[in-house]
Amino acid sequence: MEEKLLEIQGLRTTFFTREGEVHAVDGVEIEIGPGESVGIVGESGCGKSMTAMSVMGLLKKPGKVDGGRILFEGRCLTDMALKERRKILGNEIAMIFQEPMTSLNPVTTVGKQVQEALCLHNKELDRREARERVIQVFEMVGIPDAAKRYGEYPHQLSGGLRQRVMIAMAMVCNPKLLIADEPTTALDVTIEAQILHLMKQLQEEKKTAVMMITHNLGVVAQFCTRLYVMYAGKVMESGTVKEIFKHVCHPYTDGLMRSVPDMESKERLYNIRGMVPSMLHLPKGCRFCPRCQYSGPKCFEKEPELYQVSPGHFVRCFLFENSAEGGGTDEAQVKETMIQEREDG
Repeated sequence: MEEKLLEIQGLRTTFFTREGEVHAVDGVEIEIGPGESVGIVGESGCGKSMTAMSVMGLLKKPGKVDGGRILFEGRCLTDMALKERRKILGNEIAMIFQEPMTSLNPVTTVGKQVQEALCLHNKELDRREARERVIQVFEMVGIPDAAKRYGEYPHQLSGGLRQRVMIAMAMVCNPKLLIADEPTTALDVTIEAQILHLMKQLQEEKKTAVMMITHNLGVVAQFCTRLYVMYAGKVMESGTVKEIFKHVCHPYTDGLMRSVPDMESKERLYNIRGMVPSMLHLPKGCRFCPRCQYSGPKCFEKEPELYQVSPGHFVRCFLFENSAEGGGTDEAQVKETMIQEREDG
């Protein structure tokens, strides 16, 4: 990627607890171009939301970014003074949170909450102009009777309308980057489809880049162009959505793919064995090896690097160590056979 809007370089986010240091994000590298849609997927506890919170500067003690850099349009956010960083966060970079009912203030009208975000970054606006702008954005995100909804409280709105308010709050300042942290998790499938369609429409109209954090690969297939798969604080596989869906490589990504329900299949739903490890007691070597059916002795001793298996497609797995260097291996052939068996059903 030549032009980069957001560039995360070797990001490490650590929580300093009484039990020990927890590296919730460990050496993560992510790039997002202007107007691009990038997905970050993985099971709960894999570091997806912590990556977003690190970018937004929303970490609280005992957590802190203690390694790597976050670059936005070439400006290093991690080294920037707090006063300067606040001019960017919420203005040029905005975030939609996972649960709108807990993210919105229950004792303040939704209109005033969105207006507060606008006035904070546009001090030249008077109250009347700000109110008109908020109502305009409410209409843009599909909130019916926007002027009336402006004066209502969160509990008076449905889940879908509350999420639209959250999108309005994020879009009111016309950000260049929108971070969506599982924005459809609390919604039913019908409202989920409406919200995703709305976000896609807004992205195309405003040319806003989107970082979509989700555990739903269906959302990724519908919304994103590139994908990062995270596990236990690390990126395990990355590439274009088309390439990864067609040639899935990492056993973890393959497990996530196979865990997607197929309404036409009569087979029992596949599940990845075991659990995500405690971040205080990570396994030696590859973090996924205790759950991986293809792990060998080397996997339990040494952590694999990200190997490039095709242009722009990277995998953190020893199965592709030699194939990435130009030579085939028996292990890689086993993996290709496994992929073919999955595709053949």
